[in-house]
Amino acid sequence: MYVHFFINSIYFFLDLYLKANQTQFLEKGKLTLKKTYRFAGIVVALSIVIAGCSNDRVDHSPMGHGEPQQEQIQEMTSEDGKRVFDLNVTETHWMFNDEIMDDAWTYNGSLPGQEIRVQEGDSVLVNVTNSLDEPTALHLHGFPVPNEMDGVPGVTQNAIMPGETFTYEYQADVSGTYWYHSHQDGARQVGKGLYGVFIVEPKDGESYDLDEVVVIDEWSSMGMEDMDHGNMDHGSMNHDDMNHGNMGEEEIDHGGMSSDNNEVSHAEMMNEMFDTMIINGKATPQIESIQVEEGTKMKLRFLNTGLFTQVVSIPGHSYKITNYDGQSVNEPEWLNDTAFRIAPAERYDVVIDLDNPGAWGIQVFAEENRENLQSLIPIIYNDYEDYDLQTSETISSFFDFTDYGEAIDVNLPEITKEFDMILGTNDGGETFTINDKLFPDHESYEVEEGDVVKFTIVNDTDVDHPMHLHGEFFNVISKDGIPISGSPILKDTLNVRPGETYGIVFEAKNPGIWMFHCHEFHHANAGMMAEVRYKGFEPDFSIDPNIPNKPE
Repeated sequence: MYVHFFINSIYFFLDLYLKANQTQFLEKGKLTLKKTYRFAGIVVALSIVIAGCSNDRVDHSPMGHGEPQQEQIQEMTSEDGKRVFDLNVTETHWMFNDEIMDDAWTYNGSLPGQEIRVQEGDSVLVNVTNSLDEPTALHLHGFPVPNEMDGVPGVTQNAIMPGETFTYEYQADVSGTYWYHSHQDGARQVGKGLYGVFIVEPKDGESYDLDEVVVIDEWSSMGMEDMDHGNMDHGSMNHDDMNHGNMGEEEIDHGGMSSDNNEVSHAEMMNEMFDTMIINGKATPQIESIQVEEGTKMKLRFLNTGLFTQVVSIPGHSYKITNYDGQSVNEPEWLNDTAFRIAPAERYDVVIDLDNPGAWGIQVFAEENRENLQSLIPIIYNDYEDYDLQTSETISSFFDFTDYGEAIDVNLPEITKEFDMILGTNDGGETFTINDKLFPDHESYEVEEGDVVKFTIVNDTDVDHPMHLHGEFFNVISKDGIPISGSPILKDTLNVRPGETYGIVFEAKNPGIWMFHCHEFHHANAGMMAEVRYKGFEPDFSIDPNIPNKPE
C-alpha cells in the first residue's frame, strides 16, 4: 500500500512539473501539445525501480496517462479449456488528472476495470472477490447469460458480501461489445467506478490495425460520497411478485436527490453535481491521444457508462457505424459531418476512414450539460504531434438509425403478446414510473417460452430514458408509428427521448426473471424498474434476509 502511495505521489509531482513546463490548453476547440521528456524519464525510471521492489503488479490504463495500477487482471486457462478471470473489487486512490484525485471503486485497481476480451465460442469464468466493506454484484450488460448468472441482487442471486467470492460462468457464443458493472446500488457503485468492458471477438470477423475502446463517463469534483443516491433496502424479496418483504414506502429514498427544499429540478442538480468529463478513466488534459497512420484500419468501440446522453462528433473524416450494442448493422453507410448520440449503457462501434493526415479532436459532450461536460479525444497521425487539434466547427446533422444501412427481412414470427410501457412521472421528476407503478410495487410482464413479444414504449416525461432489457436482444421495428426503413436494429438498450414512441419485438427464449429498467441509474433508483417474468420460472437460490440486496 505504501509503495503504491509513493508511486502515486511521484506521478502527482510529475504532473505538476509537466504542467509548469508544458504548454497544454484548450481554446476554441483546439488543443496545443508540446512535450518535455528529460525529467519525465528520470521520474518514470525511478518509479519502475520502486515498483520492482514491490510484490504488486503495475500496469497502465488503456489510452490513459500512465496511471499505476494495483493489479493486472488475472487470467488463466483451466484444465477443461475455460478462460478464467479474477476480478477483485477494491477501493483505489485514482488520479483523473493533475488536479482531480479521488477514491474510486475499481475492478483490479483500474478505472475502467481492465478489459476482458475473449473469442466467440470460449467458455468464460469470472471470479469476483469483494474487498469492499459493503455488498456488491456483477452484471454482464447486454450479453444473454443464463438467468442465474445475471448478477442482480435479490432477483438472480444474493449480493456478494465483503470477503466473499462469487463465480460467474458464461458461454461466449454471441460476439460483440458488452460491458460489466455492479448491479447492487448501481447509482452509487457504478458512479464510483465499478464498470469495465467485455468484448467477444467473432470467429471470422474483420480484423483492424487498431481496435480501441472509448469509455465515456462523468465525475463530480464535489466527491461521490457527498451524494446520497438512496438507501433502498431490498433485503427481503418474494420472487412470486417481487414484493419486498416488510419494506414500506417510507423506507425507500427514490432517487436520493430531492429538490423539495430548494426547488431545483433533478436535471439541474445533476448538471451542478457532475462537472468533469471522464474518457477511459482520465480527464483533460490527461486524455491520451490515439496514434494512427494514414491508410490503416481503425475501429473505435464507444461505450457510455455514465448518466448523461453524450454527443460524439468526428471531424475531418468519413466514418460508419457498424454495430449497435455489439450487434451488426447491415451494409452500413459512410457518414460525413454527422454527429451521433450515445445514451447511458449504449455501445456504438465505429470504423473511421483514416485518409486525412493531421491532428484531430473527436468531440464528446453531454447534450444537456455541455458547459461542464465536454472533452476532446486526440487522433494524431504520424509527424503531427505538435499541431493544433482540428475540430468540427458546427454539427450539421445527427445520426438517425431508423433509415441507416440496408433493409433486410428479419422474418419475425407472428406476435403472440403485446404490452404497453408508459414511462412517466407523477411529481415532475422526483420519482419515475412505468405504467404509473413505482418500484418496488412495479410492473411485471408475464411471458411464456416461445412467445413473440411486442412492447410499445412511450416516453411521457421531459428527459431521456435509456431502457435496458436483461437477458434478451430486441428488434426495434418502429419509431413514432413509422416502420424502420434501414438496417434491422437489434439492441439491448434503447434511448427513448421525450415524446417518442418505439415498437420493439423479441422472441422469449431465455427463461428467467429479467429486469427491464431505465439505465440512467437515478431514474431506476427513483422507481423506473419493471420485470419480464417467464411463467412458472423459479429461481435456483433462496433470498437471505440478512443480506441487503439492492437490485438497482
